[in-house]
Amino acid sequence: MSNYDLVYIDVVQEIFKNGEWDYDTPVRTKWADETPAYAKSVLNVKMKFDNAKEALMLTQKRVPKKDPIIELFWIWIYKSNNVRKLQEMGCHVWDEWMRSDETIGKAYGWQLGNKRRKVEVTEVLLEMLRTGFLKGINIEFTNDGYAYLDQVDYLLYSLKTNPFSRRIKTTLWCVEDLDDMSLPPCVYETHWEMHGGRLCLTVKVRSNDMGLGNPYNVFQYSVLHRMVAQVTGLEVGTICFNIDNAHIYDRHIDKLFDQIQRPIHDAPDLWINPEITSLYDFTIDDIKVTNYNNEGSIPMEVAI
Repeated sequence: MSNYDLVYIDVVQEIFKNGEWDYDTPVRTKWADETPAYAKSVLNVKMKFDNAKEALMLTQKRVPKKDPIIELFWIWIYKSNNVRKLQEMGCHVWDEWMRSDETIGKAYGWQLGNKRRKVEVTEVLLEMLRTGFLKGINIEFTNDGYAYLDQVDYLLYSLKTNPFSRRIKTTLWCVEDLDDMSLPPCVYETHWEMHGGRLCLTVKVRSNDMGLGNPYNVFQYSVLHRMVAQVTGLEVGTICFNIDNAHIYDRHIDKLFDQIQRPIHDAPDLWINPEITSLYDFTIDDIKVTNYNNEGSIPMEVAI
């Protein structure tokens, strides 16, 4: 049976048993009817999996196959903050946070595409740019033999040239830009490390809604992990989600209680096109979930 379901159930039960309600605090989140969206939460949750063993998708309820991947591409490959572009791709998860300029401000994809790191210009770097292994958007060359790469290019470059470094990270939590974001990032950092001969990924999550957000995020980042490992020629290892605040909203409590009583199925199969050798060459159709047996959708309201 799906190991992700088992770990997920443990976290939900921990919140049911030991979580704290925020009824006596001025909460920011609201439901569509403008009433406060209260939540019961626990702090410092760890969810760890061997990402080479099975696809990380819940089976006690249906998780969308396409939306998490579309948003993943929007952020990590297109490095976009334009909500209209995301809508044109068929995903509407950011509609409620779209500003008048049709963006979410300097958030998510904007951070990955506009914050840069310095590397020495070598023939290896130039070959990566020539072949398209690196995108090279907004790249800046200096007169003293260096170049500034965006966060995704720097990640790929580092994993190819120095994979055993303990400094290979991306961050979306840029203090000077937080006030110009529609929503401060929930998933805010990744840390990529070689351990036991395999590429392991730690994902830092500021705030995670267990009803809707966690299944979505776990699936999409497990896919990103496999994609990056494939194009850098590394073996997939563990993926760990360190969640600062894991919570269940009041209108989700009964639904999650019913959900975790449902049968658990075997994890589905995840196919990622093995012929792709550059992260930027992937398309949505190169990611496929098959044999996905699940207990069906559970509609839940989105807290805004």
